[in-house]
Amino acid sequence: MIAVRDLDAALASFRALGFTLTPRGYHSIGSQNHCIILGSTYIELLAAPLEHPWLQYYRNFLERGDGLAALALATDDADAAYAALRAQGVHARAPMELSRPVEGGVARFRLVQVDSSLFVCQHLTRELVWRPEWQSHANGATELTRVALPAKEPFAGVPASVEWNAAPALFVRGLRRASEAHGVRLLPA
Repeated sequence: MIAVRDLDAALASFRALGFTLTPRGYHSIGSQNHCIILGSTYIELLAAPLEHPWLQYYRNFLERGDGLAALALATDDADAAYAALRAQGVHARAPMELSRPVEGGVARFRLVQVDSSLFVCQHLTRELVWRPEWQSHANGATELTRVALPAKEPFAGVPASVEWNAAPALFVRGLRRASEAHGVRLLPA
């Protein structure tokens, strides 16, 4: 999740780097986004123009500038993920429903917030988001393989493909050249 102050400028920057982006999304909690859909992962550009308890972290983050603000881990069952986290003693918020209109319907999600920089996301309508026309990128990008975050690891057991306390970077399979945009290094994997 790359938090940005100016979503139009971020859209232009990432398009110039050869990424295909989804149309602007308007979430039910007031955030807005564009996504870079890859094979089974994605990069989300997020703006938080409205106040909402779930968005306050991003609004505070953006006071320091754009950048890699959070990581979403996928789950097939937000309720089970929440229960498993709580059983491990991890403080997490109960699942929250989130949606945004997209061409052909409404994309729906369930989120479990673990801490400011990490949440778990269940995509209830994957077919509305993972579309072939959004998965082809002129720069060759095919999959996000590793993430480096400047945050501390919130609990043991986060996938090894996440590096904590590191300069913000996204490692992308197929990406032909390294670049930087909105405070994040994009590196070939």
